[in-house]
This record gives sequence, structure tokens and C-alpha cells, in this order.
Amino acid sequence: MGIHDDDLQRVKIETDLAGVVSQYVALRKVGRRFSGLCPFHNEKTPSFSVNAEEGFFYCFGCQKSGDAITFVREIEHLDFVGAVEWLANRLGIALRYTDASDGATGKERKELGDLLEKAAEFYHQTLRSGRAAGKVRSYLRSRGFDSETVEQFRIGYAPNQWDALASHLGVATSKLEAAGLGRQGQRGGPIDFFRDRIMFPVFDTNGVVVGFGGRMLPDGQQPKYKNTPQTRLYDKSKVLYGLHMAKKHIVEADEIVVCEGYTDVIGCFRAGIPRAVATCGTALTDDHVKLMTRFAKRIVIAFDADGAGKAAADRFYEWEDRHNAEVFVAAMPEGADPGQLAEENPTVLTEVLSAAEPFLSYRINRVLDKSDLDRAEGRARAAADTGAIIAEHPNEVVRDQYLVDIAQKVRVDIEQMRRLVKKPAPARNQPTPPTTSVSDESDSEEPTPQPTVPQAEMNLLRALVHDPETVVPLALPSMFSDRVALDAYHLVTSDGWRDRIEDTSAAVSTLVGRVIVEELDADPIELVSRALDALINRRNTELRYDVNDIEQLRQHQPTVQWLAQRQEEMHSDDTRTAAVEAVVDWLRNLAESDQSDE
Repeated sequence: MGIHDDDLQRVKIETDLAGVVSQYVALRKVGRRFSGLCPFHNEKTPSFSVNAEEGFFYCFGCQKSGDAITFVREIEHLDFVGAVEWLANRLGIALRYTDASDGATGKERKELGDLLEKAAEFYHQTLRSGRAAGKVRSYLRSRGFDSETVEQFRIGYAPNQWDALASHLGVATSKLEAAGLGRQGQRGGPIDFFRDRIMFPVFDTNGVVVGFGGRMLPDGQQPKYKNTPQTRLYDKSKVLYGLHMAKKHIVEADEIVVCEGYTDVIGCFRAGIPRAVATCGTALTDDHVKLMTRFAKRIVIAFDADGAGKAAADRFYEWEDRHNAEVFVAAMPEGADPGQLAEENPTVLTEVLSAAEPFLSYRINRVLDKSDLDRAEGRARAAADTGAIIAEHPNEVVRDQYLVDIAQKVRVDIEQMRRLVKKPAPARNQPTPPTTSVSDESDSEEPTPQPTVPQAEMNLLRALVHDPETVVPLALPSMFSDRVALDAYHLVTSDGWRDRIEDTSAAVSTLVGRVIVEELDADPIELVSRALDALINRRNTELRYDVNDIEQLRQHQPTVQWLAQRQEEMHSDDTRTAAVEAVVDWLRNLAESDQSDE
């Protein structure tokens, strides 16, 4: 697709696959490779393997495999060109295109990114030194935002002028609109989208500016927050503020703290809790949760979960199940938010987050705290209210565990509690509710069938990939009885095979992907000897079935005995190499003889 081959090869060579994957997966070094939970399907035991040296990944669970481009295509839902552009942008490589339309697309995205970066710098410098920003600097200092914090988060200020940014950038109005930075005014000239607001740049996971959140000053008359409209680079349902800085700490803690606003995230960082993120002016979405669980499975909600929880309880439970997540709630003190606590009492903020409880438990305890459990009527009401909450949870085992606990607290018979939460069966003639669709393509697709390749042939393929100088001269097509393994052999012994993996069948690419990430468990010559041993055994078995004449069997006997001697020698470290070379030479001569007979 339209990208100069030199640039494509440079992106492939310079990309650190482990570095790319670690943006989405917590990786642990295991020998020469990395291991972690697969981002393409739900699992509790790591089966996702990355061979950074070869630049290849493979999942032993769902059999997804490929290089960095494949990974980005799958994880970011991009086409080939989009994935290469994503990686090139991360590396700072300017791509050249062979097709004008492709070049225009890539060029447009880069221009938008450059505009947003220039805008962020303009807002930031205006805050730091602009005369009109004096009141903003004073306000930020009063909130505890020192110069270091302003620099760290690149906080800025949009001047209270109609076209300050537009004049500074000096680009066409259409480009300002495409970047979400401005629009055409009534008089025909460009006007800024943000005016007289504290500016918080929003970054993607690579640290590239994709949008802004603008906060009105305390004496302002406009809505408190204004966010960049949706653009080609910015989709608020898929972006989390602060994630580019927090992801490392999130992976280390295996926990992500979700706040409501930009200042809450900054407050958490200042309080020594650098694993906080925030949605950008929207409620939590499935895409947000999917993005978060690439880095951690424990999600702590650090904002008012009462209103949001009542409206989204079924979604929270669905997300827990779909993304193998655990949703917890940190109960903020009445009228407080993380930003305020960080400013006034960071110790309390740390304690509140540490005391976060499971979402269902939090909702139940909120009801119990407000209930009069000393009166029969109060206990009955608490039983009914908590029972209604428990009934929303889709897991019967979880429901029953909570019911046992609640029954004791409200002094109600457990069977009565169970009757309270028993969901009625759908009425007759009522349509069956449609099954909730899953947006994660990897969850809905059938995994590629795992090739059933004999272990000796699998080992030989592994040796071919990891030590080709030693093994390629010794490996022959006749050593492979499995068709998929034979096709894989032809692939990995050809020139430039790594660039052609995706051009093969799904079975071959899956098999090759697997052997790339697996390490050798023995000396390469020994692995060749195992394949030869299996070949000799197959040959002897076929001989017994195919040769019925005694005289023919006698004719084959010297060869059978010679091969048996070589097999014994291959089992010894001292004689293995010579025996392997002898059998390989014999096989080559046999193949040449068969060809001449034809």
C-alpha cells in the first residue's frame, strides 16, 4: 500500500516490539523473551509471548501472532498503512508515499498533529509569560499548581481574544476546524474554539497531543469545561487524560484510578498516586474500559459512583465479565474530590483509595449505612433494597455470597433473601432479549485452529528459525510429515521470509509465529537428530506395511541396520553430529536417485 519500501523497512527495523506491546500489556522478562496477559482475549494465566529480538509475538491461548505492524493493526483497529503511520509517528520517521492519495492521508494526519502540538506550545507559553495570564498564574498557585506541575502537564492558557491562536498559527480556517482549534466567524475570518480558559492538553498513549480540555476561570460565565470536538485524531470515548504518563505506574501497581476531571488527575500525581486518569468530558465507555484493562485489571472509580453507578450498574458488570476487570469504588468524603483532597490532605486521599471496595459491595454498604437496622421495618427495607442491588449482578455465585452476608446483617432468613433476588422467567410470547454484541473483535472471532504438528517437527522448525546457520544445511523436506509444517519449512528457509509471513495461510503463519517466540530447549543438532529419529521410525513402519515379499525385505535389511546404528550414534553427544550428517547425506542421495528414476 503506498509507502516507500525503504521507509517501511526502517520502521520495522527500528521498532522495539516489546516497547510497543508494553504500552498495552504488563510484560515480564522470561529468559530471552517477554510474557504477559494476552490483550486479544480474556485470560488469567499469561499465554502471550514476545520475542523482542525477532520482533514477533504469539499467543498460546488464541493463536494471534505477527510483528509490530500486525500488533498495532489488531490493537488499534487500523489498516496496514495506518499501523505503519502509527509506528512511524512513534519513532519520529517521516514516511514517503508512492501513491498520492495515501500520501495525502498521512500528510493530513501529520499536519493535524503538528497544529495541535503548536497550539499546545502556544497556550503553554502564554500561561508562562503572557501579561494577560497573570490572574491565571495566581489562581493556579492558589490551587497548589507550582511551576513544576505546570511544566509536567503542559498546562496553558487560551487568551481572551477572538483569534489569538488563529493569528499565531496562520493556517487556513479549514485546517483549524479539522484540528478542533477554530472555526469561521460571522465576519468570514477564523476565530478560536477556546478563549479565556485554562488549557489541559490531551495526549494519546504515545504522548502525542490529540485534543484539549479547557476550564473556565472561577469568575467566568461560560460552562465550566469545554472539550475539543471529535476529529480525525480525537475521540473522547477512546481517550483517557493522563494515561501517557500514568501507564508505567499503572502496570507496576496493576491498578488504575479513574477520576472525573483533569485537576483530579493532577492532584493524584502530586499526592504520590501517579496511576490516575480521567475521561474527557464523557461517561465511561466500553472502549475506555478496554483501553484501561490493557494495562491493569483493577479499576478504581474515584468519583461520585452513586449516580453513575445506578445508571450504569449493568454496564459495569458487563465490563467486568467482558474484559476480565475488577471494578472498585473509592468512597470520597462528602463534597470532596481527589483534586481537593490532594490539595488539603493527601494522606486522606491515599487512605481512601487504599480502602476502595468492590463495586457491588460499595453499593450495598451505602444502603446499609443509611438504614435503621434496629427496627424491623428498617431491616425489611434494607433487605429489599440490597436484594434489588444484588439481583442486578449476573453471576449467581457472587449473588449468593452477598446474600448470605446480608441475611446475617439484616437478620432475615437466607431463603427469604434468595426469594427476593430470584429473577422471574421471561413471560410467554415475550421476545428473547438480544444478546449484547461485543465490540472486541478478538472476542467474537473464532481463533485460528492450532496446527497438530508432531513435536519433533515443531522442534526442528524452532531450530531453523533460531539457528539457521547450523540447521538450514541439515534440514530436508522429507523430515516433515505434516503438510502445514512442510509449508512452514519452505517459508523459513526462503529469503526475506519474515516479510512474507502474513502472505501465507493462517495455519502456517500461526505455526511460524509460535516457533518464533519459543526458545530452543536443546542443542540445535540434537533437535535435528530428533527429527531424523522420527523420520527413520516412520520409514521402518512404512517398510513393514509396504514390503510383503521376503526377498525384498532382505534387500532393505542392510539399510535398516545401517540406519539403526546411526540412530544409536545420534543418542550420544560424542557421535551425534557425525551421525546426523551421515543420515542427511544418505537422504539427499536418496532424493536425487528418486528424481533421476522419474
